[in-house]
Amino acid sequence: MIKRTVLLLMFTLCAVACIHVVVNVYFPESEAKGALANLEDELLKPPPPKTPEAPPEPPKPEQAPVPQSRLLRWFQPATAYAAGSVSEEQIYQQIKSMPQVLQAYQRMGARLNRVNALRSSGVVGEGKDGLLALRGTVADRREQKTIDDENADRTVVIRGLAKASLAAQGQGVTEEAINQVLPDAAATFAALRREKAERGWWIQLPDGTWTRKSGT
Repeated sequence: MIKRTVLLLMFTLCAVACIHVVVNVYFPESEAKGALANLEDELLKPPPPKTPEAPPEPPKPEQAPVPQSRLLRWFQPATAYAAGSVSEEQIYQQIKSMPQVLQAYQRMGARLNRVNALRSSGVVGEGKDGLLALRGTVADRREQKTIDDENADRTVVIRGLAKASLAAQGQGVTEEAINQVLPDAAATFAALRREKAERGWWIQLPDGTWTRKSGT
């Protein structure tokens, strides 16, 4: 009897040890969207039109040193946030520390005029997954390359947003955790694309319905 009880106990302990515990990770949608919007206002800009070179400006007088109180605000240690509690600023700073995301936005800005032309013509629309989706026929391989390159960079940004949301909360940035929040990051990026879409552009709603953006 005792032997049977010991064996049963050992079997139970082994079974418990083999159970894979899945931890649901929180994605701060509102804060992530605000952080991304602020970052895009800063980085996602088309290249400026070419203008004739202006003569060099005379040297400017030296500026007065910045008061120490203002400098200190930039070098305050980061606040540790509990999981599930995070601000736009925390996510923004995490994304800004990712060179691959910044480089992706630089490339997106450089091709922004070409992407806008494709969206305005109705060749592509803004998909609910955050990527450009074909709505018409591309004219040539150059247009297709523009779409492919844009989607590749958007994928980098979406993954960066997922990682930033985890890191800002103090969560472990593991592949499992990233995969859990990646759909939410993509949906958040897509929501921002719909908001920033111009009138007449194709946009896909979260339920999969396609429509043209109305209003201004």
